[in-house]
Amino acid sequence: MAYSKILPFLFFVSLLIANITFWSFSYQIKSSWANVPPVPLQEKASLLSLGDKELSYRYYAAMLQNLGNTGGRFEPLNNYNYKLLKNWFFLENYLNPTSNAVPMLAATYFGSATDKSKLLEVLDYLAVVGSRPEGEKWRWLGHAVFLAKHVLKDNKKALELAYKLAANESPDLADWAKQMPAFILQEEGQTELAYKIMLNILISNVDTMHPNEINYMQDYICNTLIVELNNVEAPAFCGDIKI
Repeated sequence: MAYSKILPFLFFVSLLIANITFWSFSYQIKSSWANVPPVPLQEKASLLSLGDKELSYRYYAAMLQNLGNTGGRFEPLNNYNYKLLKNWFFLENYLNPTSNAVPMLAATYFGSATDKSKLLEVLDYLAVVGSRPEGEKWRWLGHAVFLAKHVLKDNKKALELAYKLAANESPDLADWAKQMPAFILQEEGQTELAYKIMLNILISNVDTMHPNEINYMQDYICNTLIVELNNVEAPAFCGDIKI
């Protein structure tokens, strides 16, 4: 009878000792972040959703958005493997080439890494996505120009992307997007080439441009580019603008 009464107590003490022992050896053990997971092959990417590409796209987009921010962990963007991230971006582009969810994620979220060398991977992706003529995909290429010029401080890369942006065949391409190469060239000291680009845009599109845009371009040509060139004869419309 006495043994039956002490047995539960001994069992409780044994569990307590086992728990304390386990805790003493494990309390310093923490889960390690495995970084960006491997990218599946395109032909296998939609197996998760039984062949539904759109569902797979949404699942992977949510996964990318929450990478490094689960289980109470918050990994800095600089710790991410951006080469693998770029592969994920292109996989998502294969699954859904029209959605703007992943381009937005790449440009505004992953594009805010403080390690500027990682941004080149983002720019490679945005350069491809932003070259598509449908919709307003060109805006992502415009964002890539901004990152290259103002974040990376790489005018050579910015000019390369700006030329791609200006060559986009979308009928909705904004006038400022066509002018991007000229702005960068002028800052690089290639004012004559910038002048030729701006003048050609103005002459070719004056019938379809908003009056405010026409006024801006005329002012930029006459009060900035012509002033810097000195040896170039000002266009006739500059006579109506005060320099």
